[in-house]
Amino acid sequence: MRSDALAQTLSLDQVNEIVRHWDVGLVKEIATMSGGSRTNSKSRVVCEGGTFVLKRRQSHATDIERVRFAHQVMLTAGNAGLPIALVQVARDQSTFQVCEGGIYELFLFLSGERWRRLPNQAREAGRALATLHHAAFNMPWHGNVKASCFHGNLIVVEALRRVPAAVLAQQPHAAQSPLMDLCQQLSNLYQHASEQVDDLGYDQLDSQVVHGDWHPGNILFDGERVSGVLDFDSARLVPAIADVANGLLQYSVRAGPSRAIDNWPHELDEALLLGFTRGIASVDSGALLKLVRMVPWLMIEACIAEASIPIAKSGMFAIIPGDKMLALILRRALWIQSNAVNLARIILSDCAP
Repeated sequence: MRSDALAQTLSLDQVNEIVRHWDVGLVKEIATMSGGSRTNSKSRVVCEGGTFVLKRRQSHATDIERVRFAHQVMLTAGNAGLPIALVQVARDQSTFQVCEGGIYELFLFLSGERWRRLPNQAREAGRALATLHHAAFNMPWHGNVKASCFHGNLIVVEALRRVPAAVLAQQPHAAQSPLMDLCQQLSNLYQHASEQVDDLGYDQLDSQVVHGDWHPGNILFDGERVSGVLDFDSARLVPAIADVANGLLQYSVRAGPSRAIDNWPHELDEALLLGFTRGIASVDSGALLKLVRMVPWLMIEACIAEASIPIAKSGMFAIIPGDKMLALILRRALWIQSNAVNLARIILSDCAP
């Protein structure tokens, strides 16, 4: 991958030259980290002053104002007591450096376990998200901040229009007509869900700073406790209920081996859903109580958007064939639609004082 190639081009001397902008001492060890964006590279660096993550962005593809905004959100969340992989402030008081042909950030390295699908972990993830929202509610912001999300986004409809060609490019022998029908069903369902959300008053809600990508891959745990919150690159300005609905979805979906996706359950896990809801309600149940009917429809939008946009680009969802992933998404979205009233009731009963 391009990001690995970028990371491997830097010598120890070059990394030391970059890291000298921070007061962390000499670099003793470097290890390339996997995952994340293909256009950005990450390395774990062990310095005299501790262990950190050095991130390199391609300067020509980076919006500096968005980087500053993400850093501001991280620092705000950290000040609220959340365990954040905090961006480190350099000697010149900036939070990034432009050098060696890239834009570099240094983050605190946090250790922890990955999500083990425990209801109490879901509860703590919900509590952490609500804490972040509470801390960021009055956060001042400047510059270019994203103010759109998965709700009512024409990019999703356009992505579904392009999906068949992308999938067929990867799988030339796939049946075109059923694939087109699948995408049309998803497009209709997405637009219907968007209309339901708008009818319930989404456009009248105040926007605020949110994380924008709250899922188990961005949270570390120490047992049941949240030990680290990662990746604020998707932070944006939208109604907080969109972030909550996406979190509820991400922490209650069921999955299985990628080669057996046809047999993945499409129903949401009620115990995990309840856990996440209880975490949100422990900090602030008021907003969720008022907007609970909106949540299932936002979940439908979120799951369709999450799958359709990457599949439209590559024909795949990570290593999963695009048509199989979208078939699962359709089953899941239809299940949520059929159970919208019951899901709202479950959330409401758990939020009520």
